[in-house]
Amino acid sequence: MVISTVSILATTEVPETGYTEAMPGWLEELLPAAVRAWLTPTVLVSLGVFGVAAFVASLIGVPWFFTRMPPDYFRRPEGELRPRTPGAMALRGLRNLLGAVLVVAGILCLVLPGQGLLTLIVGLVLIDFPGKRRFEGWLVNRGPVLRSINALRRRAHRPPLEMRDSWLPPNEEFRRR
Repeated sequence: MVISTVSILATTEVPETGYTEAMPGWLEELLPAAVRAWLTPTVLVSLGVFGVAAFVASLIGVPWFFTRMPPDYFRRPEGELRPRTPGAMALRGLRNLLGAVLVVAGILCLVLPGQGLLTLIVGLVLIDFPGKRRFEGWLVNRGPVLRSINALRRRAHRPPLEMRDSWLPPNEEFRRR
């Protein structure tokens, strides 16, 4: 990805900016001038490097994360998982900030070089929002996703994830809200 971006950058020198032409002509015609001015070769190469780094990090981080997740993570009530100490609250704030940055980067990478969907999903998983556990459970409970995660856990000699039967709230819990 970086090699293709670098080869595109080396095509034509634009005299008034000193930059080389960073985009093919057909893409340049589609983008507004403000966006074209922002997408300098440095930004494009940086996004390409970020995409490669995100891909490598996902190859290492995703299996590590899913093998260390407690098997009953999706069966526990959500409040049991959060310590309320000041240090934990500060870490949660930093995690939310990182998640927001990754969501924005994921949206940008949908149209620019990089792993857009993967970055977006990782950002959503890091951010705290109402219904997050239900969203994660719905996503993980898909047949192929759950089979893949449990295969990773089996290779790491960990028990499979225990999933809830339904991601709708029980009647008593629903009435309290």
